[in-house]
Amino acid sequence: MQHELRRTEMLLGAENMEKLHRSKVVLLGLGGVGGTCFEALVRGGVGKIVVVDDDVFTLSNLNRQLLSTYDHIGKHKVDAALERAVSINRQCKVIGVKAFIGSENLSEIITEDTDYVIDAIDTVTSKLQVIAYCKEKNIKIISSMGTGNKLDPSKLFVTDIKKTTMCPLAKVMRRELKNRGILHLKVVASTEKPLVPMAIEGETVEGAVSSLKKRSTPGSTSFVPPAAGILLASEVMRELMGLLD
Repeated sequence: MQHELRRTEMLLGAENMEKLHRSKVVLLGLGGVGGTCFEALVRGGVGKIVVVDDDVFTLSNLNRQLLSTYDHIGKHKVDAALERAVSINRQCKVIGVKAFIGSENLSEIITEDTDYVIDAIDTVTSKLQVIAYCKEKNIKIISSMGTGNKLDPSKLFVTDIKKTTMCPLAKVMRRELKNRGILHLKVVASTEKPLVPMAIEGETVEGAVSSLKKRSTPGSTSFVPPAAGILLASEVMRELMGLLD
């Protein structure tokens, strides 16, 4: 085993490390949740990761997105992820896809040799398309629910979507998935009641106190989205190794 992963091998053993090294994970989204999830997968020893995102970094990403820095403003998130991976674990093969995932490119990105899909996408339409595709193809998938307007990372947990509460995104997803005949989905969600974000100049939000202009931009912190990313990576890697209870 390569030296940089020996501390992990001390806990998991050589056989499990080999399972991770042989695994292919598709990670959709490199934002506050997905960026931290990506780093955990790379450092954890996953052998092949396909990362998909069509966005570039902006100043508003700096408060929560692990891959963002002042030097990366305007840089494509996929490019930053590729550079980060090489600087951490050169045995991890990362394939970057600069695209917005949807029905037209699902089969090209999520191929039959995919062991696990991690959904860290923000948009409901894309999430639904990805989930339906994975269910149809019998590909394992875990999906992140909402982490905006939350303050307590200890309220995050892995569950079935039918058991989620206090999450506006999960409520919409439950209804839409049910309409598509999908009743079960592994998710990372929070039991914390969302806060109502305060309106600030240039970043007003729907439902905000003293809102100046209606928008649906949630507030965020440096600690809740990354914690969700860690939970996603942990769940996926442990399942790939067969270590879940």
